[in-house]
Amino acid sequence: MSWDEISALSTFGTLLVIAASAIAAVIQLRHMRSANTIVGFIGFMDRWASPEARAVASRVFGGELERKLADPRYRQILSGDSIDAVEHPEIQVLDMWESLGMLVKMGYFGEDAVMESGGSAAVRMWQRLMPVVAIIRRTRGPTSYDNFEYLVSRAMLWDKKHPGGVFPKKTPHLPVIDPYPDDSGARPAHG
Repeated sequence: MSWDEISALSTFGTLLVIAASAIAAVIQLRHMRSANTIVGFIGFMDRWASPEARAVASRVFGGELERKLADPRYRQILSGDSIDAVEHPEIQVLDMWESLGMLVKMGYFGEDAVMESGGSAAVRMWQRLMPVVAIIRRTRGPTSYDNFEYLVSRAMLWDKKHPGGVFPKKTPHLPVIDPYPDDSGARPAHG
């Protein structure tokens, strides 16, 4: 074997090592991105499940929002330039969903994971908060809370695509028997 052949084989071997290293780096970057996404998503869910967030949601959805919306002064505040989120906790809820919508839209959080864990909640929140968004949009324009709107629109599309949920078809459901069927007048569920 000549020196030229040895040099060519050596160059080819080096190319293989570099290509393998590049492939390994891409795989490692994908794993790191997945790990960061999981950590971010869990942090976001922990924030939503915190006692403070639950207290805010309880205030907003315990009838307080309907009372506030009936008050013309409140609607005037929503039309203003600045809204105090401490005094009006529904703005905190809107901001949280707006952030989640942005993170999904930009691809930082996987849409399937968000839809499976919170898509229906996003739709319910939107239905409850839509009057607030409409009033805010009077003065701030149609882009106010449009990431939240995007999230809800995607959730509705996801629900249409998965009307029976996403439980794996080859995995049997466990029997779920309601021990108190008379409480609601419903018939017992059978597995």
